[in-house]
Amino acid sequence: MKMILIIVAITAACLLGFGIVNGVLTTPQAVASSSSSLAVDSITVTVQGEVIRPGTFVLGKGATMYDLIMAASGTTSNADVLSFNTDYVLQAKGSYYIAPLYDNSSTCSAAPITKVNINKAEAEQLQAVAGFTKTVATAIVSYRVSKSFEAIEEIKNVSGIGAATYLSCRDKITLRDAS
Repeated sequence: MKMILIIVAITAACLLGFGIVNGVLTTPQAVASSSSSLAVDSITVTVQGEVIRPGTFVLGKGATMYDLIMAASGTTSNADVLSFNTDYVLQAKGSYYIAPLYDNSSTCSAAPITKVNINKAEAEQLQAVAGFTKTVATAIVSYRVSKSFEAIEEIKNVSGIGAATYLSCRDKITLRDAS
């Protein structure tokens, strides 16, 4: 029994020594310094909707929507490419959504969701979207005078649009028209 314990202890010591020498294992100091540099040079973002692997990802600073989509293994065939901008630079701790072309609640939906371009639609057209009152539609038009929408999540910056309104409208808005 003593002999087995000695062999196990020697084997463990050799494996530990081999791991540190060959960089397989790192010392606590190396882990601390690499994780602190990782925190400085990275952002954490979340993606939901029509991506293959929705979830939270750690990406490098300056990462774009394209980088996030690739981290999520790409979009599904139901993703509306007019609802996101692949060049959009992500914000730390941001939550992003890839909208569907077809209604997910209907398994046999053959018609695409009717959508409105928030960068071009007039206030009257915007009112067709559930949750967009006349006041909110006017606020959207006023907002985009100074800055166009680059991500559908930016609609939450408009006065009168809270979390509930955003959730009800995010499948019904786009950033651009089909070319």
